[in-house]
Amino acid sequence: MFVTGDSIDSFHPWPAEALNWTEAAWFGAWAPEHALTVYLYHWFRPALGIYGGGCIVWIGDTGVPWEAPLFQYDVNRPVRGDLDLRDMTLDNGFRLRVLRPGHDYEMTFRNPRASVALRFTATTAPDLTDRRGTSDFFAGHVDQPGRYTGHVEIEGRRYAVDCIGIRDRSWGPRAIGDDVRMGYCHGETEDLAFLAFSRPSGSDEEIYKGYLSLDGVRHDVVRGSRRVSHVDGRLSHIALELEDEAGRTLTGHGTPLNRFSYTSYPNLLSHHYLMRWDLPNGSAFGEEQDLWSVPLWREHRQAAGGMR
Repeated sequence: MFVTGDSIDSFHPWPAEALNWTEAAWFGAWAPEHALTVYLYHWFRPALGIYGGGCIVWIGDTGVPWEAPLFQYDVNRPVRGDLDLRDMTLDNGFRLRVLRPGHDYEMTFRNPRASVALRFTATTAPDLTDRRGTSDFFAGHVDQPGRYTGHVEIEGRRYAVDCIGIRDRSWGPRAIGDDVRMGYCHGETEDLAFLAFSRPSGSDEEIYKGYLSLDGVRHDVVRGSRRVSHVDGRLSHIALELEDEAGRTLTGHGTPLNRFSYTSYPNLLSHHYLMRWDLPNGSAFGEEQDLWSVPLWREHRQAAGGMR
């Protein structure tokens, strides 16, 4: 049984006929000095009584799941007993506790090869976005910057984590069609955070939603663009500029520190990069997520001469 409520931290009531209703919770942190990224990501389909996801760790030029230091990503595991997202223990080795609603979270993951322990403390209030431009993915969505502290230990090697990152929370019907194409990038420091959803079209991309937070004051993005550069088919550079509803602007340049690709859902290919962003007031770290439906990716690769 899924315990529902009316907060961003709880499962939400779902229509009985909505078999594709999905609740997802993602915590992503990094240790830039090691070019290391750790994901604790889980999705739930309450109408079917199943869940999936797990823990992924990649370092540097990992590239694909079978080369990652840690890739425990399950699908279609049955939910047994009551499950409350605010205090949850899963049978794959993951535990999540909400210490302060909408603000403080504690996550652990353990299996025979690895252990992860992270604490997330928000630096801004939760940002509940609307569905504009993303209705196939969710009805409600939260992107929230904050500080991660803790560690990742894999086969006896321990990596400290102390970074400003982001968490993600979403719910609603999730249909992955054959025409999905979206860019999603973000960067965070103690005093600044930005998030940008984009529509890729060649090397130039329109930023159609997101936010800019400066000194704790956040406004929605009203316009922006990105120019994405590749060398030999690999991401090499992103230049972006955006403007929020208060007229504030941000320009920046990003370079990838690592890369990783996997299918987070059937028919959805996700390319992920830990990014170092060079901004007017210094550097920030964050991500680039490049999302493709599988047929579109195949068409792209065929056009580039990389597949038959």
